[in-house]
Amino acid sequence: MTGTREHGNPHAGFAGSGRSTGTRPGTRGSAPGTRLTSLLPVIVGLTLVATGCAPRVGVVDSKRILNESVVALSYQKQLDDREKAMVADLRLLTGQLGKEDLEARRQAYLRELATLRRDFEERLNQRIHAAVAEEARGRRLRVVLVKQVTRFGGIDITDAVLARLK
Repeated sequence: MTGTREHGNPHAGFAGSGRSTGTRPGTRGSAPGTRLTSLLPVIVGLTLVATGCAPRVGVVDSKRILNESVVALSYQKQLDDREKAMVADLRLLTGQLGKEDLEARRQAYLRELATLRRDFEERLNQRIHAAVAEEARGRRLRVVLVKQVTRFGGIDITDAVLARLK
């Protein structure tokens, strides 16, 4: 044996073993049953999944939807085109209008762009929501979560939603 018993107590752990007097190996001083209690949610979840009783959860990657869907890209292109037209118009008017009139026109264009953006976002959100709802009903999913906030699990329905948005 490499270690020595502490204080001559036959029940104490060896010096340097990390065990303190009176604890069971593996418990590290926790109350009996604490480890089992902390594993209980995991055990219940695995049991539900294994028996098929778990609620079916879908996940959708919202970043992919916004970056890859034809509808979102179309709306973004319309916004970009309108903004470019406004910038070109302001450049043409720079020498023709006074400073105050030019600033008033710029503010009006900014309000128009903000209104257009809100309108497009509202329409896009409605279309995405409808596509996700249709896919969830078709797959009999009880819940659909955003993938970015879901740590693990779930059925990824992003590709199907993208297909529905075409």
